[in-house]
Amino acid sequence: MASSTVSRKVRRTLGVTLAALGLAAGANLAAATPGSAAAAISCSGWGHSNKDAGAGISLGTHALKVGPYTTCGNVSGGQTYYGTYLYYHCHVRTESGSTWTYARIANTQTAGWFSDANLELNPDGQTRGAIALC
Repeated sequence: MASSTVSRKVRRTLGVTLAALGLAAGANLAAATPGSAAAAISCSGWGHSNKDAGAGISLGTHALKVGPYTTCGNVSGGQTYYGTYLYYHCHVRTESGSTWTYARIANTQTAGWFSDANLELNPDGQTRGAIALC
């Protein structure tokens, strides 16, 4: 009888331990799965080139970013203010559906990613930022 009680305790302890390990492993796999929010946000590796002849202005105080996400770092010297003139190069659409234009501040060599939401409307009255896809 004592043997069966010990056996049940061992099985129960083993079951709880394996369940906990399974949950921990599942959490780690979820965090590393491509397409998850953690894996989707990358500030580097976004190709860009000057494919667009468009230009426009910043709608406020915003910084050019090193990647197309608000969480990416700011480009050194890339602060814009309302009316800052930008030359558009190309744009991307992130996994969240937002669009970002790679742009250069006029009369400088300072360039980076700028959220289209912070740019004036294009002459068509419907789009913002670069038309050409990066």
